[in-house]
Amino acid sequence: MGQIRDPAGDFDRRALSFGVRYKNDRGLSAKGRVELRQDKGTQAGSLRDSTTVLLTGTANYKIDEERRLVFTLDIADTDTDSVTVRSGEYSEVGLGYAYRPINNDRLNLLFSYRYLRDMYGQTIDGTDTLGPRQESHVLSLDASCDIDERWAIGGKVGVRISRSSPNSTAVFSDNDVYLAVINARYHLSHKWDVLLEGRYLTAEQGGFDNFGLLPAAYRHLGNNFKVGVGYNFGSFSDYLTDLTYDDEGIFLNLVAKF
Repeated sequence: MGQIRDPAGDFDRRALSFGVRYKNDRGLSAKGRVELRQDKGTQAGSLRDSTTVLLTGTANYKIDEERRLVFTLDIADTDTDSVTVRSGEYSEVGLGYAYRPINNDRLNLLFSYRYLRDMYGQTIDGTDTLGPRQESHVLSLDASCDIDERWAIGGKVGVRISRSSPNSTAVFSDNDVYLAVINARYHLSHKWDVLLEGRYLTAEQGGFDNFGLLPAAYRHLGNNFKVGVGYNFGSFSDYLTDLTYDDEGIFLNLVAKF
């Protein structure tokens, strides 16, 4: 129980959450949390009362030393009569399969499927506007292979089958895209890598093609984490549910490894 201080108007918040965690000796671990949140107050002179239910969960199953399955779930539902806070629903389900053969540990493969239903609308950078809504199915395959101690090559192919709407009043229409990525990584030293990546995106119904180039440098922090900084010369992201095409510029990337 507390108060949120906001220049647009302070409001009270009451929230109750419950979490659970599970792990066994057969390679399965999982955790989840559900939260009920109530906000009461004003924003820009109008009531901003709302009730939100949140649910999140993850699961990881180690099939063997070569293969793993990963599952993620995120759900949000907001109910309000306010004109300053939008009612909406959000649900995202993800399933990933990772493969790294023991007899060739230079190779890494990751296949993933995501379902996203976003009825809030994606935030547009630099504005307070909630933009496109969507219902999407995304399939992707990532691969990387170490050529030698210095060089590694990789790539990604992906497809998004979706219906989207540019705002809360427009009708939904098909919005399918296809993505291809190829990259090369050079290991400068024990702690530094440099990356050069090329990207190609084609929008089937939109009738346009986009090309992007992305250089980056990464610093290793221990054996399981690295941080990178780079510049995206393209307007799009390889995160296929990003519909805003406002991704050109400097980025920071955090990577965890197993």
